[in-house]
This record gives sequence, structure tokens and C-alpha cells, in this order.
Amino acid sequence: MRRALAASLLGCAGCALPVVTAGTFLPAGDLRPGEFHASVSLEAGRVLAGPSDVHDGPTPLEAQPWEVSTWFASDASLRWQAFERVAFEAQLKLTNPVVPFTPALVGGALGGRVRLLQHPAGRGLAIEIAARLVGVGVEQRIDRSQDGRSQTDRWSYRAFGLEMPLVTTWRVNPLFAVTGAPFLRAYYIRAWHTTQVGLSETQNALQWSPVLTGGLGLSARPGTNAPTHFLFEPGVSIGTRF
Repeated sequence: MRRALAASLLGCAGCALPVVTAGTFLPAGDLRPGEFHASVSLEAGRVLAGPSDVHDGPTPLEAQPWEVSTWFASDASLRWQAFERVAFEAQLKLTNPVVPFTPALVGGALGGRVRLLQHPAGRGLAIEIAARLVGVGVEQRIDRSQDGRSQTDRWSYRAFGLEMPLVTTWRVNPLFAVTGAPFLRAYYIRAWHTTQVGLSETQNALQWSPVLTGGLGLSARPGTNAPTHFLFEPGVSIGTRF
């Protein structure tokens, strides 16, 4: 079974799993006006949708590894502290393909933060509320052949929306901080599945549907009547201030 799964993963090595993250692991309270903070973050992120969300029939065996609720994702972020309590930030959304485990550009975000509580003397508790607009677009593809007949399946995903984490940081020392962030994400997603057999091509689509994710990891699949599940999204961030 492990060999079969490995073969499936290798077959989709060029595809990106559709994941969004809240970028919640950027510490709060560290920057002074005029300073910048650059970082990269790795976390378990919310999967936007999977092949079964298109609702066009059974999911091929080769695509079943994509039917997950969370997957590893990463962000590269740059934050500028414009005023004492207001910062602006930009993010590149990086989603890791299964094999090889390397980043791939899938989208970006622009937003800002407002500092609600400043930690004293560079240590202690700091709280910031953030809001950013995000856009993500990814594709998955599998190629199959049998008895001289070939078939290509492509799943495409597009999403845009709003992320609002409440970033809470406990600064232990200048090199280490622990950050947690209750969050709200509200976005719209569209997904479509294109099947190509020879010169023939068919397409089925999930039209623009709302997706809400909030709290400490409560998440719904696309659609207004989708069930809600609990997700845990741990992560780590490494950055520098200049």
C-alpha cells in the first residue's frame, strides 16, 4: 500500500495542493516606526477544496491523496511599521508540492495590523489585530494511460477573500517568541475539473461558493450547507528585523 501511495504522489509531483494560511506566526509588538520585518513561515494550512468538491463523480485513485482537510503550506512576508500602532504587510503565498518538498508561488496577500497592546521593554505580552486581502490560484493534474488510450485530468482552483487574525505574542527573549492567533477567514472559491481524452474535452465546475474558517480552527468546505470541522494549524516562523 505504501508503494502504491508513493507512486501516486510521484505522479503528481508537479502539482500544488490548494492551501491558504492566516500567516498567524508573525510576532506582534516587536517593530518600532520605520522598521521592517522579513520572515518565512511554515504551517499546517486549510485546504481550499479537493477533487470531490466538484461533485462530478468518483475521485480517481491517483487523486485521492489530495482529499485532505489540511496540508503543509508556507508564506514569505514583509512587514513595515509605518506608525507607532499601525503596520502594513505583504505576503507571497507558497504551497509545497508533495514531491519535491519545495515552495511554489500560488498567490499573495496585502494588508495591515493595528497594535492593541505593546509589551514592555521588549518582553512580555503584545496583541495586534490584522486584516488582509488574499488571492490564491492553483492546479492539480494527473495523466493516465491504458491499452493505448491516454487521459488527462486537471483540477483548477481560484479563491479570494479576507483574513483577520488576532495575533497574540509572548516575547520570551530577543530571539524567541510564542505566538497564537484566533482568526477569521471569509473567502469565495471556484473549482473546475477538466477531462481530456484524445481530442475530446469535458469540464465540470463548482461555481463561486463561500467558505468560512474561524476561531481556533473551525472550518467548512465550500458551499453554504457544508459541515463544519475542527482543524488544528500549528506552525513556525523565522525572520529578521531591520
